[in-house]
Amino acid sequence: MKRSALTAGPVALLSFALVPSGPVSAAPSSHEPAPPCVVMYESWRYTEAANNCVDTLSVTVVYEDGATSRCSTLAPGARTTVGEGYLGQHGHAVRLALCATP
Repeated sequence: MKRSALTAGPVALLSFALVPSGPVSAAPSSHEPAPPCVVMYESWRYTEAANNCVDTLSVTVVYEDGATSRCSTLAPGARTTVGEGYLGQHGHAVRLALCATP
């Protein structure tokens, strides 16, 4: 009995060392912020973007949990749905960011 108790100690310590001490967060987004001429509108259901710039841009939504939406390409003057709203699985949209063309 004593032998198994002594063996259990190091095993228990090893298992605690492998458990993360806090919540695992998503990797920070490396997307460049969209210019101010691209405007975001958020509702409970959808996030929309309006491109008031003179160039066609591809944008993604960055959510509060670090997740991003798919890239959406907007022509000048276009307004379209670019992601889910704040009741979606990722919470509130934080900002729009530029992304590679889809």
